[in-house]
Amino acid sequence: MQKEEPGQLKLKKLNKQLLSLEKRLTQVEKSINKIKSQGIQIPETEPEQTETDFDIQFPFKSKGSIESGIGEYGMAWLGNIVLLFGIVFLVQHLFKSGTPLLSAFVGYAAIAGIYAGSYFTREAYSYLSKLFYYNGHLLLYFLTLRLHFFQSDPLIRSLNVELLIVTIVLGALFYLSYREKSQLMAGVVLLMMLILGIISDSTHFLLGISTFTALLSVFLYYRFGWIKIVIAFISFVYLVLLNWLLNNPVIGNELVFRKTHEFGFLYLIATGVIYSLLAILPKKENTSNDLLITSVIWNGLGFTFILLLTVFSYFSDNYVLIFGVIALFCLIYSVILQSHSFLKITASIYAIYGFIAISVTIYGLFLFPKAYMLLSIQSFLVVSMALWFRSRFIVVMNTILFVLLMIFYLKSPISYNSTNFSFMLVAFITARVINWKKERLNIKTEFLRNIYLVSGFMMTLIAFYHAIPKSFVTVSWIFVAILFFILSLLLKNVKYRWLAIATMIASAINLLVVDMSNINIEYRIIIFLFLAIISIAISIFYTKWFIKKKG
Repeated sequence: MQKEEPGQLKLKKLNKQLLSLEKRLTQVEKSINKIKSQGIQIPETEPEQTETDFDIQFPFKSKGSIESGIGEYGMAWLGNIVLLFGIVFLVQHLFKSGTPLLSAFVGYAAIAGIYAGSYFTREAYSYLSKLFYYNGHLLLYFLTLRLHFFQSDPLIRSLNVELLIVTIVLGALFYLSYREKSQLMAGVVLLMMLILGIISDSTHFLLGISTFTALLSVFLYYRFGWIKIVIAFISFVYLVLLNWLLNNPVIGNELVFRKTHEFGFLYLIATGVIYSLLAILPKKENTSNDLLITSVIWNGLGFTFILLLTVFSYFSDNYVLIFGVIALFCLIYSVILQSHSFLKITASIYAIYGFIAISVTIYGLFLFPKAYMLLSIQSFLVVSMALWFRSRFIVVMNTILFVLLMIFYLKSPISYNSTNFSFMLVAFITARVINWKKERLNIKTEFLRNIYLVSGFMMTLIAFYHAIPKSFVTVSWIFVAILFFILSLLLKNVKYRWLAIATMIASAINLLVVDMSNINIEYRIIIFLFLAIISIAISIFYTKWFIKKKG
């Protein structure tokens, strides 16, 4: 008898398993039909409500009518709000009656009762239980603050002891929010931390807890991907820093800049560095790239605003070191981001910010107008980094900054020959590099290159106008036009021919408007003849070129 092959054995085994599964499904269907025939309804299981299902907004999402929504949710809110204020007024009344210990005991007993109510209603009344839960947190925080603050004769007289106790309470609440993965509760606790810092009115505690809050918000993004809480607390933390800088007017102090910086800028730099970690942390699921980029830019704007206020207030004469350190950090960090970050645009953002910080440093060392030459050279270094990063964004931003820098320089009353020729050479070299590496930079239009060529053309006329004696300006421009024609032939590029023609036109205008009254008749005749010969030669060149092109 012929033995069965291994493949046939496997098919038989699979067929037996399918038949067994079919029998089981048939039995289940019979059982369900029997239950339905007897009129028994199978209860639908509702999904367990988690922290993410709890909406802190006033919700009228009713199971039936509007009335039931108001009755279930609205009355739960109203009851908890009234309960909160009732306990606060009761505790305040007992304290004013001369029984501070009884006041504290009653307050914490009430908090324990609220937490107990939250626990025992968690299954039957889940929404009410959550409101009790948050109500207990708010009361615990506020009543602990009242042990020292808001009282003329506090129960705890030492500020340090009070800050330690409240910090422990906030640490416990933050742990609960972390354990339960509650973004709402975590946000509330972080906000409580900032409020505690403001109320303390102690510089290093206020700035320290603000910096720590920034660190915790970034940690929450790293663990759970809560980018929205990060963006919110970037705003809150920098507002707290601004409030400190203005002498903490939130608690009633006079609205003025603080007399001394008390090394507050160190906390500012630490905050900026902490939020910069967002650019290099691994991306979380369902986190938008746009929100991440927004958070990086928002951090930069907030940091820059507070930094400028700090510099104008305390370091108007010695800010070079601060901006030098910032520039060094940003450039090193941009290199790290280029190789390790999944968002390459962040590397370009930090590179641009670093070069701006270098610009401020150069200005602080040399001042205007001497600093313009180094800043123009720096512009070419920025383009070099753009080539390395393959970043069109850096090129675009650098072009804008270069044009603005040139405009400010031309508006200054003092002109340096070295700076003029520096702007000229940087503009032409940059235009050439952009044309040479446009595929690497993914530049598909000639717009940026044309800007540099026009800038170089303008600076060429200006540079020779100031460097050459007045009587030789026109001649020097004519020689420049000849050089442009030679370059157009060597590079086979029509743009340089246009520059040559524009330079010849400028030479003719200068000859007719300026030189007619400034130079003697003999030299004037020579220049006219020289310009005429060059112009006719160019005309002959174009005539032959068009004939050759048509033929």
